Amino acid sequence: MQVLFFSLIPVGIIVLIFSVRLIRNTFSGQIIHEIPYSQKSSEFIINQAGIYSIWHKGQYFRKAPVGEFRPEIIHKSTGTKIRLQSSLFKPNSKGCRKSRNEPFRFSVQPGVYFLELTEGSSISGIEKNLIDLIPAKDADPDKYFIQVRESQSRFTLLAGIILIVSSGFCIIGGLVIGILANQIFTG
Repeated sequence: MQVLFFSLIPVGIIVLIFSVRLIRNTFSGQIIHEIPYSQKSSEFIINQAGIYSIWHKGQYFRKAPVGEFRPEIIHKSTGTKIRLQSSLFKPNSKGCRKSRNEPFRFSVQPGVYFLELTEGSSISGIEKNLIDLIPAKDADPDKYFIQVRESQSRFTLLAGIILIVSSGFCIIGGLVIGILANQIFTG
């Protein structure tokens, strides 16, 4: 009986490795297009239908101008604005000196699109007020970038999180119940 519970440990480790790779793919999609904040408008091409995301990339310890603009994606041939959805959990990624966060996702068909930075805000009023309280320098507009990246479905991220939790239960549960199996099942 102990062997059965101890075998949950390698199963949990395999599930953990799979789920970490699944979540990592959410943050490391290929860059389709990148413009500095100072540019305000640009054209880009989507080659295959799918889910894409808009990422903000800037320097650490600088106030990002996220309260000063709202990105819009417009289909060039039809002039249709693509609906941007707020990202679930607003994923972010940090490097040595730069950080990225994903405020929006969208789904499109292949074609030519415009990325425009229009007046408005990419964040809520509460977030804007909190940013205004931070005593940091403003970000340099030439060093603050807007990226369009390939992305995964929201359900992929949610499934990855659920799999990480279940792998933890397998590893810890397999270890604890495996050690205590003789006492639990013979008592």
